Amino acid sequence: MGFRRVVLGMDGSAHSRRAVAFLTRMKPPRSGRVTVVRVVEPVRVPAMPLVPAAMRAQIVGQADATNRSLVAAARRQVEAAAATLAQAGWRSRAVVRSGVPLAELLSAVRADRADVLVLGARGAGAVTHFLLGSVAEAALKHAPVEVLIVK
Repeated sequence: MGFRRVVLGMDGSAHSRRAVAFLTRMKPPRSGRVTVVRVVEPVRVPAMPLVPAAMRAQIVGQADATNRSLVAAARRQVEAAAATLAQAGWRSRAVVRSGVPLAELLSAVRADRADVLVLGARGAGAVTHFLLGSVAEAALKHAPVEVLIVK
């Protein structure tokens, strides 16, 4: 196997869970490690200059609560995946990032000096965009490392 440092991008899909299962079936290389990354796209509140202040505050509060809930769910997901990988012999850690998925995944790849980015495919159509998903398709074009897409 030609890689030791893996970034595994998760998005909650069945395909990303298959990517975790795929890695668990591989014998980890000596000092092999996986960073399981889930990127949460935060709910953003648009400018509302004509909305009364009390209503704006309520909307912002609901958006903040939604973001906290999304991050908590993402944290549970990546921690479970990291635990599964650890049981299979990988050194693993769980990371939740906030932002644009592709940019954050590529940033994680650079920060970890990963050898490979592993992603699950998305969708079921015949057209590549629908088959792979926009993040996986873009990762193939822009990642500074090898990309492994699990279907």
